Amino acid sequence: MEGHRDGKRPAWISIDSRVLGRQDNSVINYKAPLEKPLRIVLSGNQIHDLGIYMRTPGNDPELITGLLFNEGIINGHEDIISIEIHDEVATVMLRDVNEESISPNDRPFLVTGSCGVCGRGRLHDHKMVESEETVSQHRLHEYHKTARNHQRLFYHTGGTHGATAFDVNGIMISSMEDVGRHNAMDKVTGQLVIEGKYPSVCVLSGRISYELVQKSLRTGFKIVSGVGSATSLAIQVAMENDLTLISFSRGDRMTVLSAPRRVV
Repeated sequence: MEGHRDGKRPAWISIDSRVLGRQDNSVINYKAPLEKPLRIVLSGNQIHDLGIYMRTPGNDPELITGLLFNEGIINGHEDIISIEIHDEVATVMLRDVNEESISPNDRPFLVTGSCGVCGRGRLHDHKMVESEETVSQHRLHEYHKTARNHQRLFYHTGGTHGATAFDVNGIMISSMEDVGRHNAMDKVTGQLVIEGKYPSVCVLSGRISYELVQKSLRTGFKIVSGVGSATSLAIQVAMENDLTLISFSRGDRMTVLSAPRRVV
């Protein structure tokens, strides 16, 4: 078993494996995306252990910042004094720990790469989208092509999710991958919060579930377009908050599920 890096970040491990099939029985070099635990501990006027989060290592400060922002624990990058990561434990020093925002998120157990809301005591409050920004169908398809071209880890492993942000001028301002779709979104949010950038369109590589719509609303996206289907609660929350939600954006087709006026 051998490890590989994509740039400076650990990316995947290679495993000798055997492919079995009717006409194939060969040994191949299987590439598995890394999945490792990260314990997040908040420190300030009080200490809170948010639990262990399974994620793909890399962009951990963005992941933590985005998670805290999307969960309403912080309202901006200025609320974080420091983030120190040692031996897969992240200690986050906050200017103030808001007890009311922490309690639904205090999860002293494992949060897997597939679970974005596990352990919360209640669902989130949402902010209505107030924007008349539009995007053409052609540009949306171009966004998806750009996003795919930046999913290098998926290209090698086929085992990660991607989230990509574009601003109102069509400039890509963030693109992240992770074994967890909600982690990829938190990493995007974190980068935008840290750099003070304002998004317009979010492109997702797969299924659109509730937590991705919630994080999109919190981050400030107006349009969310995914390759896969959208769940019933994702559609309901998008409709209630005037978020343009698009599923099955593939080839030259797409299905607009809510606020269709923004797609021209």
